[in-house]
Amino acid sequence: MTTSDAGRMETALADTADLRVWDLPVRVMHWLLAIGIGVCWWSGVNNELEYHLWSGYAVLWIVLMRLYWGLVGSSTARFVNFVRGPKAILNYASTLHRRDTPHSHGHNALGAISIVLMLGLVLGVVGLGLFAVDVDGLYSGPLSSYVTFKQGRHLAHSHYYWFEILLWVIGLHLAAVLFYFIYKRQNLVGPMISGKRQVKHQGELGHEEMKIAPLWRFVIGAVAVTAIVYAVSIGFYF
Repeated sequence: MTTSDAGRMETALADTADLRVWDLPVRVMHWLLAIGIGVCWWSGVNNELEYHLWSGYAVLWIVLMRLYWGLVGSSTARFVNFVRGPKAILNYASTLHRRDTPHSHGHNALGAISIVLMLGLVLGVVGLGLFAVDVDGLYSGPLSSYVTFKQGRHLAHSHYYWFEILLWVIGLHLAAVLFYFIYKRQNLVGPMISGKRQVKHQGELGHEEMKIAPLWRFVIGAVAVTAIVYAVSIGFYF
């Protein structure tokens, strides 16, 4: 390597920096939710209803925590900072064909739709499962006593139907991640693991550094959500 090459490399390295994008709670909840949905799918397909029930409680806890963190969590986790109106969504969609569009700091306008839709679908699917009645009644949902057998069976079928819809939405989400990686040369998976991505000083350091929420907020939410999920699991029979 020549002196000039070494100089250019040093200049390139000096012209980049790590920008924090995702906090630890968002990253952990993201991957645990993926695992939880996978276990729900596996246990449902293989009729392992006891595992299905417990994985459903885990998914419910994660989704409720993510919704809570979307209100009081770190800046990139908050819905108010990434959910946009129709005009912003259309403006962003009009740039999808371009490869030179800069990274969004957090979720982009279209990604926000995906996140909100998936969280809503997961919460709806789990909610239906809580009231679902099993054919033999061994592993019915904890809230199934509040509905009739016929209603519970209908909710069980709806639970299965909307889970299929959820899988299609997850598939579209994965396809979008692949599109960004291959076509737009943007790695969305790496930052969701490390919490950081590299940016150029001259181009993207105009972004504000992520404002991290204090740990006590997460602890308070975790305690409250755990109490809610426990109450649900016993059918609110105290």
